[in-house]
Amino acid sequence: MLTNQRHAFRNWVGSAFLLTAFVILCVRFFDIPVALYVKKRLYRNAHWSRYTSNLPDLLLVLVLVTTCVGCLLYLSRTKKGIYDQATSFEKLITWTAPVSYLAKSLLKFLFGRVNTRCWLQQPQLYGFHWFQRRPGCDGFPSGHMLVIVALLAAVWRFYPRCRPFCLLFAVLLAVALVVTNYHFVSDVAAGAFTGVLVEAVVFRLLREPSRLASRSIR
Repeated sequence: MLTNQRHAFRNWVGSAFLLTAFVILCVRFFDIPVALYVKKRLYRNAHWSRYTSNLPDLLLVLVLVTTCVGCLLYLSRTKKGIYDQATSFEKLITWTAPVSYLAKSLLKFLFGRVNTRCWLQQPQLYGFHWFQRRPGCDGFPSGHMLVIVALLAAVWRFYPRCRPFCLLFAVLLAVALVVTNYHFVSDVAAGAFTGVLVEAVVFRLLREPSRLASRSIR
């Protein structure tokens, strides 16, 4: 067991280093060219510009609905004495949704990176403005990517047959966030990685009390 934990920890550390290297490369070489390409090629179309300029931000609504529905289903099943895969999944998303939302809020404040649309209007703000809470400096990591990927990771864990759809949805979401100039490429990549990490940590924390309880019974 200890060997598996060490192996998993090394994998996470290695992945974090790779992500950091990728983010640095994007910040220095790819984020700006991609954002400018999107602006030049896609926003030349008046319909695209109009439809994507004021998209509603429903992330908080998604988190609240997911948390409430997951909690109600979990309580209903446990009250009936049902402890199966669905019950565990409902418990996981009940916690993963708010924790991932909190994580994205804290990280955005920590990094203070200007978002793509604000940068297009004020190029001098490009970069990270740590702990400053400036208007428009809330781009890193992508909150939508973080929260939704965290929930998709929960589905991935409990329902293997849905994994192709989870992967497809995550890729489509990443592309949508970039081609609407809501986020730079590095914002999306960091959001996806952090979402997977948050789900894994929440799953581990929820599982540990169950293990301790089973050991005490024995």
